Amino acid sequence: MHCIINEVDSLEGNFKKKAFGGYDIEEVDLAFTSLNKKIEDQAQQIASLKEELQQVKEDKAMLINQTAITKQANEEIARLAIKEASSLIDKAKKNANMILKESMEYVKGLDREVNGFKDSAIDFRAQVEKMSKDLLETIDKSEIFSLIKEENTKKETEDK
Repeated sequence: MHCIINEVDSLEGNFKKKAFGGYDIEEVDLAFTSLNKKIEDQAQQIASLKEELQQVKEDKAMLINQTAITKQANEEIARLAIKEASSLIDKAKKNANMILKESMEYVKGLDREVNGFKDSAIDFRAQVEKMSKDLLETIDKSEIFSLIKEENTKKETEDK
């Protein structure tokens, strides 16, 4: 707009004066037509720039909205990932505790079995020992053994 005003001011000295103190109408009309054309061109350029500015504003608003949506989506994804990870950790802890409990029960069962085997071995040894004593006692009390003893005693006395 500022350059058009300067052009209007500079037009004053460009017109040829007629003999009777006026200006050539055709020359003035041409100058005004040229100025009007420049004004229309600049008006179109202004309108185009306004449309472009409006589009840029809309694009900016859309980008801001998309950024907000993306941020919100990322936060939601992160929240869900943390929730899922926490759930998996809880399940893993429960499974680990269950495995530990089952293992402890199994070890206790093995300990009871081993102790049972120890007790059985002690009982078996005691039974074998008692049976051996009973057998020796039976042998010692038997007639045959008494006869063998007598015979051995006789031999010993004769050898001396």
